[in-house]
Amino acid sequence: MKKILVVAAAFAALSGCASTGKVLSKEPTEVYHSDHSVSAVAFCLANRNNVPVLDRPDGSKVVLLKNGYGGVSLAFSIYPEGEGSRIEYRRQFGTIGGQWKKCVGLEPWKDDF
Repeated sequence: MKKILVVAAAFAALSGCASTGKVLSKEPTEVYHSDHSVSAVAFCLANRNNVPVLDRPDGSKVVLLKNGYGGVSLAFSIYPEGEGSRIEYRRQFGTIGGQWKKCVGLEPWKDDF
């Protein structure tokens, strides 16, 4: 009985995992605008969350924050906009800290990465 519960719990946890494609194909949860460049915003997000940045052919960058099971929890697509950037934030589920808020302008920007 104990093994069945463990297997059921693992299945339930994994069924909630979202793939990169699934999350990026969703409409943005929020859109933010920043005076900082695409590279600066992407670096801030990546550095504060210890994750890599994906450079896209169109000049945009993608930063993914994943949960402990490898599912995408939060996705940030960062596009050039004038001298700054536009950040499309997609939330799949759960919360993962709040360090990203400093990078998109919800909290004061600090060059303390």
